[in-house]
Amino acid sequence: MISRRSRFSRASRAALPLALGAGLVVGMVAGCSDSSVDEPAAVATPSSTPSVSAGSTVPAQGPLDHDQACAAMYVSGDQPLERRIGEALVGANENFDVSAADRMHAMAVELGRLEERVPDDLAAALAKVRVPFTQMQEHLDADSGESVQLDIASATDGLKEFRAICS
Repeated sequence: MISRRSRFSRASRAALPLALGAGLVVGMVAGCSDSSVDEPAAVATPSSTPSVSAGSTVPAQGPLDHDQACAAMYVSGDQPLERRIGEALVGANENFDVSAADRMHAMAVELGRLEERVPDDLAAALAKVRVPFTQMQEHLDADSGESVQLDIASATDGLKEFRAICS
């Protein structure tokens, strides 16, 4: 059995070229992130900001209700999940190494766990978000050394659907 770390090391030594369109990835992050984060002077409008109640807490286990699932994507943790998704995809495109592979794997696991806990109306959108992360994991598991075309459009669509449902 090959450890995950050694598979990632081989992948980085082989300089695994990712066939990601940088424009798609950057567009996804810009299109799905709240612009008020990048521009402090900007004021978020209610139509562009998911409506998550201020008192929403995300329990560590068990099913999540609608507000908790939205909070898990947009407000819980040190950095919102939506932003970490975009950063992981951009990071893998810019410099695919052991660190990027670890981040992609961790994101696939985190999204999988969240997908099991969200209400049905959000599960399909989250499954779309998860596609490029599971593609990367499957590619690394296959250890083919070839390039991989990640379905960034699926992640983009999933994030847009998730945001629309939470708004």
